Amino acid sequence: MLTLDRVEVGYGSVRAVHGASMSVPEGETVALIGPNGAGKSSLLNAIIGLHAPSGGTIRWHRTDVTGWSPQRMLRAGIALVPEHRRILTGLTTEENLLVAGILTGRRARRRLAAELMERFEVLGRQRSVPAGLLSGGEAQQLAIARALMSRPSVLLMDEPALGLAPLMRSQVFELLGELAAAGTTLLVVEQDAHRLLEMARTAYIMRSGDIVASGPAGELAAREDLFEAFLGNGT
Repeated sequence: MLTLDRVEVGYGSVRAVHGASMSVPEGETVALIGPNGAGKSSLLNAIIGLHAPSGGTIRWHRTDVTGWSPQRMLRAGIALVPEHRRILTGLTTEENLLVAGILTGRRARRRLAAELMERFEVLGRQRSVPAGLLSGGEAQQLAIARALMSRPSVLLMDEPALGLAPLMRSQVFELLGELAAAGTTLLVVEQDAHRLLEMARTAYIMRSGDIVASGPAGELAAREDLFEAFLGNGT
């Protein structure tokens, strides 16, 4: 479905990603883990079109989409839940969803927003509340629901549990499990590596811009030497 072949990402003279190759099969959950500064977010931003790769190829259903704009990628079926959520704090919960569904017709947009507010019950209860007043967990659910407004074929998620209290983190992982069970294709970056590997099918470990290990998530989870060498104390 989504494949990366030796993708490079640079910022001026700084190379953030060094020839990363990976595959995200349809209907699977793929984990991308590694320490801070490894290049994980840069790789997601390159996929979605927020930063053009400086080398390599990104293919979507065998079509070369390297360097496509975020709007074009969204229309193609790829959506991103960004790090730090980046919701529109001055708009209500419902307005955030309606803005995110701009690519669909007005009636379909309102119908989908209503469906998501029913699916994410807390969002339904907070539909008229300014997004800036939501709790961290509520805001993360809104960020995920907002991405789903485009009915994506694959969902990229950058640190979905970042900065949340333990209970809220558990709720986010439960939500990821529900999305995976419903057949949503997921590529997830997350610092809670052990927990993510429990639900992923395949995993890639990044460090200093390189993919240093990959394979079945269960096998990598059992490799404590990898965690100590590439993640640091198993975190």
